[in-house]
Amino acid sequence: MKGKVSKALLLVLVLSLAVVGVAYAEEDVTGDRIRVVGEITGVDLVASTFSLHAWSGMDLRFFATHSTRFRSSDGSVHELSDLEVGMRALVIGVERDGGLVALMVVTAKLDNVSDRVRVFGEITGAVSVGGSFSLEKRGGEVVTIQTNERTRFRSRDGLIQGLDDLEAGMVALAIAVEQEDGELLALVIAAGYKEDLPDNLRKFQGEIIGVVPGQGIFTLTTREGEAITFQTSDRTRFRSRDGSVTDINDLKKGMIALVGALQTEEGTLLAGFVTAWNPANHPGVDVRASGRIVSLGDRSFTIETRGGDRMTFSVDGSTKFRSRDGSVKGFDDLQVWMIAIVGANELGNGDLKAVWVGAGKPAGERPTLDSNRLEEHPPLREVEPIT
Repeated sequence: MKGKVSKALLLVLVLSLAVVGVAYAEEDVTGDRIRVVGEITGVDLVASTFSLHAWSGMDLRFFATHSTRFRSSDGSVHELSDLEVGMRALVIGVERDGGLVALMVVTAKLDNVSDRVRVFGEITGAVSVGGSFSLEKRGGEVVTIQTNERTRFRSRDGLIQGLDDLEAGMVALAIAVEQEDGELLALVIAAGYKEDLPDNLRKFQGEIIGVVPGQGIFTLTTREGEAITFQTSDRTRFRSRDGSVTDINDLKKGMIALVGALQTEEGTLLAGFVTAWNPANHPGVDVRASGRIVSLGDRSFTIETRGGDRMTFSVDGSTKFRSRDGSVKGFDDLQVWMIAIVGANELGNGDLKAVWVGAGKPAGERPTLDSNRLEEHPPLREVEPIT
């Protein structure tokens, strides 16, 4: 029974993340992330903390800040004061300054999830007047789903707010309960277009060689030399690290782009997302390597890779240094036994000059609470993907 309840609980918790998943993934969070599911055992509003008994048996304490996000399957949890002892929660957080800080808390009550039914399929029709819509499952079976004023609608872009927003051809996941008359009443519906599903996207990377904004198309050449043209639409999402790329008009010849696209029945590649950047802002390198720093010299350092090879890199005033916690800003901040990722160019004499260096202390040496060590948390069980 516990396993059955756990699966249902995870489905509700994960579904509650549907709206905010993309925004969260793009946040620049420092420190090591932790994901844990368990039962809330205490809430301290004065200290802005809550405690959680994890499924693994660990007892953890999280700090809530002004940026901590709260979500629940029924919309009742908006802040720390809404948490109750006995609630089940999925907590996403980071280790910071020797403690655990909650970035997101998604809650559900156990007695609300054990009898829920999961239905996934393609929408074949919606009837606003009757408050129902139909889903065709993979096996061809058509199921009618009822809705009411308490049914909550979710989508990745937030545009689906009610039954009127559903369209034939969309795919949807409905979490429902079976009523006395045998009808399925939806509690939560997550819907979207097929092309937005990650498993349907083909990914391409290359240099943009042409853009025609008026026709909504652009062309790039891949590393293999193949020229590929993509069609965009009003649902294509554009992004860049510096926020300068927001639509097709911002794409320029010479930019490097990563594209996720869906091939239509006509053979056209329809771009679902485009991530683009100017290579001048992200210099290319001849060699990339990672390993542990084993020695430091005069403006040089040596790493030992996982394969046991040793590689020495020189640095100069143009070498860029970075780290997750901001502690490595230059060569003098490097320490023996740090883990380093290096991008370097080959010099004419066979030496390697580091263009950029990302370094940090091994995970086991980062500050942690003794009772909250990240390595003691087992990985979460996989949830069945929505495909």
